[in-house]
Amino acid sequence: MSPDRPRLSADVEFVGRDRERTSLEQLLDGLPTAGGALLVRGDPGVGKTTLLDYAEQLGAPKFPVLRVRGVETEMSLPFAALGELLLPLRRHFGAVPRAQRENLEAALALSERTPRSGVNPYAVCVATLNVLASAANPDPLVMLVDDLQWVDPDSGQVFRFLARRVASDRIAFVAASRTTLDDPGGFTTVEMRGMDEAECSEVLRSRGLAVEAGVLPALMSFSRGNPLILLEFTSRLSPAQRRGDQPLPRSPAAGQRAEEGWAARLRALPEPTHRALALVAAAREPTIDALEQALTATGLSLHDLTPAEEGRLVTIDEDRYEFVHPILRSVALRTVTAAVRRGAYRVLAEGATGAVRAWYRASAVTRPDEDVAAGLVTAAVEAGQCGSYLAAAHAWHRAAELTPESERSATRLLDAARNALLGGACDEAAAWCHRAQAVATDPRLRADIALLHGQALTWMGRIREALSLLVAAAELAAPLDTTRAALLAAAAVVPAQMSAEPVAAERSARRAMELSGGDSSARLALCQALCMTDRNEEANVAIDRMIAELAPADPATAAMVFGGVAHASLALDRFDDSQRLLHQLLDGARRTGDPAAYAYAFGLRSELGWRTGQWSAAYADGLESLAKAAALRHRGTEAVAHLALAKVDAARGDHATCERRVAEAFESTDFSHVRSMRFLRAGVLGLNSLSAGACADAAVHLAHAHELFVRCELGNLNTGWFAGELVEAHVRAGNPAAARDAMVWIEGCARRTGMLWQIAIAARGRALVADDPDEIEAAFRTALDAHERHPAPFDQARTLLCQGEWLRRARRKAQSRAPLLAAHRTFSQLGARPWVERCVAELAASGHAPPGDQPAGGLDRLSPQELQVARMVAEGLTNAEVGAALFISAKTVEAHLTHAYRKLGVRSRAGLTRVVTECGLD
Repeated sequence: MSPDRPRLSADVEFVGRDRERTSLEQLLDGLPTAGGALLVRGDPGVGKTTLLDYAEQLGAPKFPVLRVRGVETEMSLPFAALGELLLPLRRHFGAVPRAQRENLEAALALSERTPRSGVNPYAVCVATLNVLASAANPDPLVMLVDDLQWVDPDSGQVFRFLARRVASDRIAFVAASRTTLDDPGGFTTVEMRGMDEAECSEVLRSRGLAVEAGVLPALMSFSRGNPLILLEFTSRLSPAQRRGDQPLPRSPAAGQRAEEGWAARLRALPEPTHRALALVAAAREPTIDALEQALTATGLSLHDLTPAEEGRLVTIDEDRYEFVHPILRSVALRTVTAAVRRGAYRVLAEGATGAVRAWYRASAVTRPDEDVAAGLVTAAVEAGQCGSYLAAAHAWHRAAELTPESERSATRLLDAARNALLGGACDEAAAWCHRAQAVATDPRLRADIALLHGQALTWMGRIREALSLLVAAAELAAPLDTTRAALLAAAAVVPAQMSAEPVAAERSARRAMELSGGDSSARLALCQALCMTDRNEEANVAIDRMIAELAPADPATAAMVFGGVAHASLALDRFDDSQRLLHQLLDGARRTGDPAAYAYAFGLRSELGWRTGQWSAAYADGLESLAKAAALRHRGTEAVAHLALAKVDAARGDHATCERRVAEAFESTDFSHVRSMRFLRAGVLGLNSLSAGACADAAVHLAHAHELFVRCELGNLNTGWFAGELVEAHVRAGNPAAARDAMVWIEGCARRTGMLWQIAIAARGRALVADDPDEIEAAFRTALDAHERHPAPFDQARTLLCQGEWLRRARRKAQSRAPLLAAHRTFSQLGARPWVERCVAELAASGHAPPGDQPAGGLDRLSPQELQVARMVAEGLTNAEVGAALFISAKTVEAHLTHAYRKLGVRSRAGLTRVVTECGLD
């Protein structure tokens, strides 16, 4: 042990583990100024709990320490781990805004008052963060969670949320999990592996189990350096075996090594003790009183647990029995007969109530039982009412498994899937819908299942599969229920739009219109479908009608409708309409706390900011959309957010980040079959190469994007924004024929739609490929006139740059300087470094002194999160409201606001509002 490390007590003795301890020490050493989240992953017995003991011992002298452990038998209980974590902090609940506090108290069953719209699990997340932030003042806080893989799903969702946000709140969050747990995200992960030979020898020596040097390699091979396996196996060796005088016993298979030693010790116990331990293992709350009652009912007593205590298999911690290692719980249940296990659950059910009783009874049966299933249904409904959607989903699912009647079982599977989708578990929702569809026979129920299944597949990014399913289901339902069929057909437009299939989208939308007689959902679907075509007049009429219908509507209850119309407006260059609708959508999302509405709105506003030249705001919005989509596991929205951010990175010259984001967009889900995602990826990579000056590479990427776009039969170039880069890349790469073909294609699209942005880039393309000076000059005038009437700063600056380059090459150097200087100003304001450098080079060639570097102005000085805070404060939101919208604590909002004031040179909210308004973000 190195001299600078604190000496541990005997029960927290360490050998080695310098890398893991260093990670812990660095996190805790930084606590006075910043927090962080560390996840220790490893196999059972590798020493994760001991490492958490070390963290507790390091932190306890200086900081408050909270510690909880996931328990396998409590995974079905709503917010079980979160309640245990927060109850000691009840006095800090008063520091939480009222709406959040009501959600938190209802979720933890601390109040009978439930919010009118039901408990919002994301309000619970933010409320938890605010409670912890309050508790971390004035002293930082250490939070330890052991066995994260066994934490109930709803608490796990809160813990994942916290891991991404504790850095700003001086909270050190350390969790331990087995390697079977998927990466929860947000944590810095340390993989805890087996010890080396010297460390294993020292562990054995310290426990009085030293072995001869010739025996150690065999023990290492068997245990793989896992201290628990090593100690358990070696403790059962005779002195002669440890000396190497007798052969070692046969070692169990690799997958059984961690459990075999414990199992052997359990089998050696008296039979009553073994049965008593099964009760301890089955109990969700193994208190002495509860166990004594259960043991008595089975003809046993607490005295039957004495051999297990003496054998150091269980201990009494205050008023409850605890296994010395979590793995013993599953081993104790596995090593008794099925009849003994079921008997244990039946006895425990007799002394339990509510959801606990329902789950005990469910564990005690092996065949369908409607009475038991009905108990789980009650538990599921109660869990859903307190916002524990994942606990509700699993209760509904188990109820479905135990339901004898197939149609009722399918209905309960649908309820399970619906709650799973609300809780962000899209994979489970889709799987359960698939299973329900196989059981259901009623056509109306099958239509309802298909609708939810299609939504789940869409969020997962399985877009073509969702489209096929919804279209087919609509036709199956049409002869029997036109209302349900219309909903299915309208829903099919969303995946059709995401996969850039305008023909399929319009066909489904018109089918929805026909089936419904033109209800609002069908009209929205048609509006979304038409904006992908070149029939702008018809599309604009549809948008006008939808906007008029939305005038009296509340965006809090019609979020997706507002988002759909905002999306269609953006596609048709109706920026003012889109901005107004998105403002209303975000206002509704703030009132409901709906993260899906936030993800959608921020994603659309990011694209709007890109088009209108508000790149810093666009980047901040893209990050918010990404964070919320990732929390919901909405892979499609997540991928689109990655590509939107990558587009800004490319234009600003951050080429490595652009490539990383493009890769991440396709990392979690295979979008190779979705043409829209493929042409968007090719377009971003093309812009990145063009921005870097790699024109040949840019031409290849953009030609591929063009090919995919044309194959999709899309009529609106706005859905393939890369068109502006296409001609320029071919010209600069020396592909004049390809450049001219691309220009002709863009001109045709612009002529059919009459949209000003398309007219501008078509005219710029003609100027780049034309030979006649008069034609070139006229084309630039046309382009710049269209830009003036419909500002798109980045494209306008690029047109000015191209004009300046042409004028300089035509030996009209003096005339070239004005457009080059104007382009330089815009590129500087956007932070588009590669394009600034091209302007500087052209100005130098024209004989003009290079303009000085322009410092970042206004809101560009702020970080993305500071910019979001500033923007919301300027809208009149309080710190608590900003925190709720951004899913951060009020203290973090205050810190960001302080930084924003300092960077912008203002001292009040009024001053901040003035700066935001001046920058065009009012």
